[in-house]
Amino acid sequence: MPYRPLAALPSGVPAAYPILAALLDSVIRGIEPDFTLVKLEGDAVFAAAPADRLDGHGDRVLVDLGTMYCVFVDSRTAVIPSHDHVCSACPNVARLDLKVVVHRGPAVHQTVGAGSDLLGPAVTIAHRLLKNTVRSRIGARPYLFLTDAAATELGIPDVGLAHSEAYQDAGEISGRIIELGDPSGDRAP
Repeated sequence: MPYRPLAALPSGVPAAYPILAALLDSVIRGIEPDFTLVKLEGDAVFAAAPADRLDGHGDRVLVDLGTMYCVFVDSRTAVIPSHDHVCSACPNVARLDLKVVVHRGPAVHQTVGAGSDLLGPAVTIAHRLLKNTVRSRIGARPYLFLTDAAATELGIPDVGLAHSEAYQDAGEISGRIIELGDPSGDRAP
């Protein structure tokens, strides 16, 4: 898709861009060291981890993702512009939230063009899962969708709320919904 370089925008870098960058950075820092950034995809962070680093450590992974979400919320609060700031995007910052998908399966690093990317069936599934029906089921709340493939190997197959998604090209994908940032500590929405 053709794009217009930011330097070519008549008014320079829009005020919302540094805010989004700060929020994305809080997510990237929050998933380290277990997960490694693969790439940014617009306003999404795509990261991966070797399965053997996480297998059997599901409780720790959930705590770490919960901590990452809390850091995101703190960052979101810190970057909300002052009330005298006027722009069309900034008033929406307070409503930005996260959805996290964790899936497990085969993938490979592949050189593509001038760079490299992570490719494979698991990557395709993870991307499909970003377009899901979870919020129609639980409402507009931050959540983690943990596929059964990931939950089983993490050692937490029964956490959260059972849920499945169906895709014409990928079939049915079952997993668990876990609310991020739940102050009660419950894992089910």
